[in-house]
Amino acid sequence: MKIDNANHIHAALRAQGMSCRAWGIEHGYHPRTVLDCIKAFAPNMKRKPKRPLSRQIVADLSKTIGVDLLGEENE
Repeated sequence: MKIDNANHIHAALRAQGMSCRAWGIEHGYHPRTVLDCIKAFAPNMKRKPKRPLSRQIVADLSKTIGVDLLGEENE
């Protein structure tokens, strides 16, 4: 599945039977923080997280949905 925007990330989690809220709680993150990271750092925003917590959330999301959201796979 190609991930272009925040809605695609939500859909990829839904395809695995999870909401963003449930995923965040399961991984020990506050649900609002997860939603904010998805909104701010979706691929179409062309921004990469700099803060450690944001980077960790995006990295964990990448592992869960199987898509490199950080864009570091080729670097």
